[in-house]
Amino acid sequence: MEKIYTALGLMSGTSLDGIDASIVRSDGEKFINIEENQYYKYNDFFREQLRKFIKGCYDKEYIDKHNKVYNDLQKQLTLDHVEISKKIISNYGSKIDLVGFHGQTIIHRPEKGYSIQMGDAQLLSKILKQNVIYQFRQKDIDHKGQGAPLASIYHYNLSKKLNLSEPIIFLNIGGISNLTYINKNEIKSQDTGPGNVLMDEYIQKVKNQKFDKDGFIASTGKINKLIINESTKNDFYNMNEKHSFDKKDFNYSFIRGLNFEDAVATLTYYTAKIISDFLNEYNDTKKIVLCGGGRKNKTLIKHMENLTSKEIVNINDFGVDGDYIESQAFAYLGIRSFLKKKISFPQTTKVSQSITGGELVKNY
Repeated sequence: MEKIYTALGLMSGTSLDGIDASIVRSDGEKFINIEENQYYKYNDFFREQLRKFIKGCYDKEYIDKHNKVYNDLQKQLTLDHVEISKKIISNYGSKIDLVGFHGQTIIHRPEKGYSIQMGDAQLLSKILKQNVIYQFRQKDIDHKGQGAPLASIYHYNLSKKLNLSEPIIFLNIGGISNLTYINKNEIKSQDTGPGNVLMDEYIQKVKNQKFDKDGFIASTGKINKLIINESTKNDFYNMNEKHSFDKKDFNYSFIRGLNFEDAVATLTYYTAKIISDFLNEYNDTKKIVLCGGGRKNKTLIKHMENLTSKEIVNINDFGVDGDYIESQAFAYLGIRSFLKKKISFPQTTKVSQSITGGELVKNY
């Protein structure tokens, strides 16, 4: 048996709510043990400053122009990662071998040759006195890939560990939604358009609430089918032309003029329709395993069940906490990167050849 490594995975998603942290033991293949999961909430002031910066950032030049603001935010973000890291490592009580540090995506533009994740890996390594693997996406982009989705190989080996019947699809609904199709030794992945991003941003803008808990607001509104029909005709085709997305690729302007409840209901159905159109392209797959925060939106999931006629199950039903799949994935990807194993593949990110990724900051 190959050596087992213990890694801490850190992930801050596009919702900007905070940091997910997981400790995973693995050989970088099918042996996977999930040891700990913890969540760290950003304070509201920092979250708002980060949100404003990301909203204004449409290219690398913006970061160069606002370099001091970027560096100040990066330092605070890294220190927040230090805090949750110390807490979860202390709680775990045993030595870890490395940290898989994703950082906070500021802008994702693979067509322009870059994807920028905020976070100071050197500072994190220095304070924690740990090996840190970071910069998971750039090598993939340098080899003509999209740099996303990256969790696919973790989904694949987790499905083998859980002995799930195949073919099966892992569907992660975060800010952006993405899927991983698994059938025997075959694995395919793609982003499937908006996840929570449109619903969350609209609710935050209009009501200053973070999200629609359980999809309750959406359940009280009326779906405007005329808007849905007009919007989804071209949107699915356009999204199908792309393989990965930045949250700025989407906006909710098409629901302008609707009252609040009807707007949320329409955005929720729109999101379900786009995701379902992608799922329906996999005719042989009857079961979908849900991960990510969007799996808790009962109205969204109900729409998807009606639109796909597939069995949709929560990954929690298999004893795995669906809130932490991505932080677990970056612990796992950290181990694979450390061992120089492949983390992205032509059929998952459109990279020209299967490659490893991530850069190592060594703890001396």
